[in-house]
Amino acid sequence: MNNAVPTGTVMLSARTAARLTGRTSRTLQRWCEEGTLPSVTVNGKGKRMIPVDALAPWLPLPLNDALRTLLGRAEGGDGEAALALGLALLEGGQPALALAWFQEAAEAGNADAMHWLYQAYFQGLGTPRNRTLGIKWLAEAALRGHAIALRQIEQLRLGP
Repeated sequence: MNNAVPTGTVMLSARTAARLTGRTSRTLQRWCEEGTLPSVTVNGKGKRMIPVDALAPWLPLPLNDALRTLLGRAEGGDGEAALALGLALLEGGQPALALAWFQEAAEAGNADAMHWLYQAYFQGLGTPRNRTLGIKWLAEAALRGHAIALRQIEQLRLGP
């Protein structure tokens, strides 16, 4: 484990790296402990941060400067960046990975991500179909003023 990080290197927590690669946090932590994956310890509790470039072989998207920037913002809790990552993964044919990023963005209060969760659960996109959970996310999006969700809720209320 090397604690020297070049300036400007995007570092990801094992949790974020897991959400991006589809590996478990524990697997990534084990790889760090074994030296298979470089990491940096950032606090006295042993939290590991992984350079995004070291994850390139396991990434479902091509690693470029735009992706590095999005990942850095998402690591910092930016809901818009998490939504953008989810959409990129969905477009790249990775709906299960996209779902995790939509969840992250929704937890940050992003109504568009909530609407994407509605669609994913309602249609079974990257997850087993769960219409009840889908409707829950539709309602959450509508409560935050999402225009399409508001119209869809109104249609449900009025019926066909």
